[in-house]
Amino acid sequence: MNTKNIASLVGMLSRAGFDQSIGHRLLQQVCFKPVSFTLTEKIRKGKDCLTCHLSFQRKTDEYVCEFYDASFIKEIHLPDRTINGIRLPDLDRAMGEISWQVPPSEVAFRLDDEKTWERERNIEVVVNDLSRLSASVDGKNFADCLKVKYWSEVGLESIVGNLNAVRSRLEVSQRFYFMDGEGIAVDQAYLFLQNRWMEKRLLALKRQDDPKKGADSHSGEGENKKLLQKKRRKRITVSKL
Repeated sequence: MNTKNIASLVGMLSRAGFDQSIGHRLLQQVCFKPVSFTLTEKIRKGKDCLTCHLSFQRKTDEYVCEFYDASFIKEIHLPDRTINGIRLPDLDRAMGEISWQVPPSEVAFRLDDEKTWERERNIEVVVNDLSRLSASVDGKNFADCLKVKYWSEVGLESIVGNLNAVRSRLEVSQRFYFMDGEGIAVDQAYLFLQNRWMEKRLLALKRQDDPKKGADSHSGEGENKKLLQKKRRKRITVSKL
């Protein structure tokens, strides 16, 4: 095992703001000698969470980390509103009280004893409320936010489906590179992604305020395309003459 290489990688990642404990996880991967692997680090920034996927490649007897992909979802704040009979703070609280990722229970399942399936009963109530909330466009946006908040990355994909499409509307991400042992620090990445998130949010609000603008833009593109096609046909006709 190339311990100098491991020490160099841990030093580079530490300078970028990653915890030194990543060294042990790095060793666990390297000892199997994979061609490539990824380590995921979740870093709390206040109430926000920055998720970093560090990519490692083997080159001869050394490993290199050329970049990491950082993604950021701003903490989801729900207003004190009632939509379709569902009060948003109450639903948020109910979902927060459920252990979504739970190991197999040691309690024997008995249908006549509700305590053995109390969690599942609470989940059913929440799922019904999410369905009622999603009956309107405004409510669906909040329902999607809650699904991403509580269901992402807890192993429920086989039951609730893939949430990537919903997550992409709320998430911003960027790839940050290392060069000559130095790279963009995690704090800088966080500030950059915060700015990206604010920009994305402002653009979304502008589209809501002026939906015709987007439609007019697409209409204009269509007209321009038709004019170009018409000019091409004229040129072809002239050349034949």
